[in-house]
Amino acid sequence: MSILATATILGAAHRSPVLASYRFHPALQQRLRNRCRVNLSFGLHYGWAIEGAVGSEFKIDASYLSPNVTIASSIENATRIYGVSILASQSVVELCSKSMASNLRLIDKVIIKGSKEPLELFCLDLDYKPLQVDDKGAVPIEWNLQHRFKSRQHLQGTKQALWSDEASIAELMEGDPDFIRMRKRYNTKFFQTFNMGYQNYSQGEWQVARDLLKKTATMLNEEDGPSMALLHYMEASHQFEAPHGWVGVHRLGEHMQQVSVSW
Repeated sequence: MSILATATILGAAHRSPVLASYRFHPALQQRLRNRCRVNLSFGLHYGWAIEGAVGSEFKIDASYLSPNVTIASSIENATRIYGVSILASQSVVELCSKSMASNLRLIDKVIIKGSKEPLELFCLDLDYKPLQVDDKGAVPIEWNLQHRFKSRQHLQGTKQALWSDEASIAELMEGDPDFIRMRKRYNTKFFQTFNMGYQNYSQGEWQVARDLLKKTATMLNEEDGPSMALLHYMEASHQFEAPHGWVGVHRLGEHMQQVSVSW
């Protein structure tokens, strides 16, 4: 469900006419030029947490304490390293159905502060640039008690339908028009070539991995963030020679830099 939710939110954010108006704000254009665009990034992780109220008599907020919160934050920060919008840890993917997991791409295995074991990282490849900004104006609604009640009923019914055993979250996501547009440029050849490159990287065949990942880095006519991140790590750490004792794992962020992604 979290995979579907983040994909839906990402699509809605880039279709929003309110957020799109910031692209043409004079002050922001002067400072950011063509990179003036509201964007979102998500880090997904599964684990326990303790919820508690933090604040004073004037303002109280819910706070969550757990090593898993730190891990989730680190994964979200890593979206800048790998140049993607949505990153999920191995613990999330293990809870997904096979059909949902098939939409995710394994891009690295890392040691993250707070985790006892190395975690595999998966990205959901989405290109939001083809999305068109909504041109339909908001329908004016007088929010009275009747409308609020009907709205709550609709949301509750939708929630129950999605959580039922018969519902296929993967099919729902794959049939969404925004998802179809954002996935259009990713093809089978790209995923197969990247997977071969990643397997060689993981097994220490870095010369072969370099050749394959160089192909995927530009195969889609735009830089692929995960390919560039792995290439930079292999070059910066050992000049494309796997170190002795390499088991396909490294510390998150070690010898890596943020990937510049075009907007």
